[in-house]
Amino acid sequence: MVQIDIPAAFIASQFFLDIGRNLIKKESAEGGGRYPAVYYKFLFRSVFFAGFVIAPAGIYLLTGWPGWEQLYWTARVEQPVFNVFNAMLYPLFIMAIVLAAYIGHVIGYRWIVTGKEKYLRPTYIAVLIAVSIIVLINYPAFTLVGTYQEYHFNRAVMQEAWNNTYGFSKGWLIVMIYFTASFLYLALKVRKENKKG
Repeated sequence: MVQIDIPAAFIASQFFLDIGRNLIKKESAEGGGRYPAVYYKFLFRSVFFAGFVIAPAGIYLLTGWPGWEQLYWTARVEQPVFNVFNAMLYPLFIMAIVLAAYIGHVIGYRWIVTGKEKYLRPTYIAVLIAVSIIVLINYPAFTLVGTYQEYHFNRAVMQEAWNNTYGFSKGWLIVMIYFTASFLYLALKVRKENKKG
């Protein structure tokens, strides 16, 4: 969901920094200027994860099931063709995901190297809680698949998200496997490097 994907990029970048904080402290203390190699290593991971995992997953769901992907907040995402503003929603969505990862990285890295890492974990956990609240407040939006018009004016014709004829459950499962496998791979890699460092 759009409401999850953008904050997820911020959360993931800060989470990777959090589990790699010992390595970051060690390598940044050894020198290398204001931004040592470890800064760029983690920046690359954050932006790569945002751009190659979160963004494609979000765009896949947004183009296939636009109403569900944005919790039926607007009908505009269902009509991107032949409209300049609507067509810009997709690139802006990708840019927002990557920007959120970048901002999460910059803030988190600065906190770690300036001795303020105590703010890191509470920040990304608070963002995660806020996102969860937004999704739950919009119940039953995430449980139904259909159009904006159906959700707001005729929910009886909508399909259940996990049992529908549109293939949503298969698509969502593919996205979640891709996301989870990528996230776990990167998290375990960072954790292993952190232990060595």
